[in-house]
Amino acid sequence: MANLGLVLSQEMKLQQALAPHLFQSLEILQMPLLDLQQMIKQELSENPTLEATQEQADEQIEIEQGTKDAERAERDELDNEFDKLAALGEELSDSFYESRQIVGGSDAEEKYQYMMDSLSEEASLQDQLLDQLNLSSLNEYERKIGEIVVGNIDDDGYLTLDVEDLLALPNFPVETLDKILNIIHDFDPAGVGARDLRECLLLQLKRAGKEDSQEYQLISDHLDLLGRHKFEDIARLMGITPDRVKELARAIAKLDPKPGRNFSEERIEYVTPEILLEKKEGEYIITQNKKPYPKLFISQKYLQMLKDPNTSKEVKTYIREKITKSKQFIQSIDQRMNTIYRIAVEIVRIQRDFFDHGVSKLKPLNMKTVAELLEVHETTISRATAGKYMQTPQGLLSMKYFFKPGIMTTSGVAISNESVKAALAEIIRDEDKKKPYSDAKLVKLLEEQGIKIARRTVAKYRDQLRILPSHLRKMH
Repeated sequence: MANLGLVLSQEMKLQQALAPHLFQSLEILQMPLLDLQQMIKQELSENPTLEATQEQADEQIEIEQGTKDAERAERDELDNEFDKLAALGEELSDSFYESRQIVGGSDAEEKYQYMMDSLSEEASLQDQLLDQLNLSSLNEYERKIGEIVVGNIDDDGYLTLDVEDLLALPNFPVETLDKILNIIHDFDPAGVGARDLRECLLLQLKRAGKEDSQEYQLISDHLDLLGRHKFEDIARLMGITPDRVKELARAIAKLDPKPGRNFSEERIEYVTPEILLEKKEGEYIITQNKKPYPKLFISQKYLQMLKDPNTSKEVKTYIREKITKSKQFIQSIDQRMNTIYRIAVEIVRIQRDFFDHGVSKLKPLNMKTVAELLEVHETTISRATAGKYMQTPQGLLSMKYFFKPGIMTTSGVAISNESVKAALAEIIRDEDKKKPYSDAKLVKLLEEQGIKIARRTVAKYRDQLRILPSHLRKMH
């Protein structure tokens, strides 16, 4: 109970330290534009000293979640966790157990993080998993690694993190990662955190106590044959009848191949780009889209009332409080717009090759890099880019789309994983459809281009591109 009292005391002190206007500023920074517009309407209705003139807003653009831009940007909420992984890799390369060891930090950093974590966001699969992670038996150090793993679980419930790359980091504690993965595999929903369909289904059977069942054996050893309905081949290999195989297949069909979908159903979103990018005479012009923002100002009527000697003291006190709140509200919106614009400037400067030539030239970029350039906290970049969009010559893109992990080519040049996917898609597009390349062959062909990645990674990228395995791509 003493420890609980200490925690509560620390949280109370942090809450007391939160200035309301600072909290509001952080909340406004993270808001999608539509939510901010609603907040502005509410503030205008409640604060008589705040007035507005509204410009004609741009027409909103309707997009479906999961297909938000021309390059099918991977789900926005996960991108920041890839950046954490990149930052983690840099620390591990020096020494995994030296320096900050991922945890720790100054009181100011802890206070800032508390403020950011206090802001409410839409519940997601990751939120549910993080709640379970915080209730687990992991220590603080292990929990930090667990947060990275959870952050790389996609909306279907699959782990998109390349574990092989993580294990390749110098001095990485393999036993710790195995422990964390085993704990996450026990989280709800059953099957979450799997690296492929086979593991997902096996985790669900294991949870149901069917680890020694024929269903488990069939999935473990013959899932590929099952996918091609080779019931007789499976029956021969398992020593059972084809009818029994079909019975097992019906039972397996009741398992959930996408356990995370209950937390991330498809929905229609309407967005207005906050940054407009155009190329004129060889140069990129970055313009802030101010049309969706009303012009806010302090009411002259109430300013005059403050100067009027006939205005009562109580009324003047009320007006001063409301005017102070109006000024802070206007400043918070201005700060939001300025932060988003500054981030956009750095994105365009760093990713110019992408805007000129497309996804094959997208550079690896993490939020820490931009945060250091702008001299702000890394979490500020994450919040400022969440749910924000840019209209560019390459299409309507989430600002988080530009923050991608990368790999080092054999020539020593770093390229983003999106570039690798583009190269992979091009190879498959040009293949002989009667003799499609296997994943092992794709590994070799990519290596000839200087891109050295594991076969498992090729399979993962191929799945993300929605490209079938070679035996299903074959045309007769």
